[in-house]
Amino acid sequence: MISALLVLTVAAVIGFAIALAVRSKREFDEQNQVVPGRSSPAPASWAGAHSREAKLHRRLGNAVRGAHANPRLVELGLAAQLRSIDAEAMAIDERLVAAAGLPAAHRDATIESLEASVVQLEKAVVEVVNSISVAESKQQLEQAVSAADLKLQALAAARAEVEMIDRQVAGTDAVAREIAQQAQTSPPPPAPRSDPASGTASDIDRS
Repeated sequence: MISALLVLTVAAVIGFAIALAVRSKREFDEQNQVVPGRSSPAPASWAGAHSREAKLHRRLGNAVRGAHANPRLVELGLAAQLRSIDAEAMAIDERLVAAAGLPAAHRDATIESLEASVVQLEKAVVEVVNSISVAESKQQLEQAVSAADLKLQALAAARAEVEMIDRQVAGTDAVAREIAQQAQTSPPPPAPRSDPASGTASDIDRS
């Protein structure tokens, strides 16, 4: 009887520990997300790291969660703005992860530009959230939201420009690699053949 109780007690403790660990991991993973319910490419260490890119990653998450926490955004017809916020936050987060792997000489400048994008997104979220508090009429709501739309459009345009440059660079690199591979695999040009009838330059000299 005592042995059975001991086994049950140990099993309960182990079960509780496992449940606690699973819950802690889930909460940690959710904290590391930028958009609720969507996984981030950022490493788990960024949830508590003090690097510049990790802090910007967390600021993105805080801004997006602040927008999602207000149900009136959807009630007032701002679902499109919320989707734009999600899309831009994910795009910035992906570029932060890519920038973190760059050499130090290029990393700082890239993260500097991404910080400006994070600030712009934070301002857009503030504009959207503040629009709710002044929405005494449809006209006032539209006027308040227009500022957020302009910021989100600017972010999307900047992202499209950077992505176009990345594609051009990737295409240039691909062409260069193909040329290099062809140079390595192509046979060497044939050696020039002398004409016995006319003789070589050395034969002429000797004559």
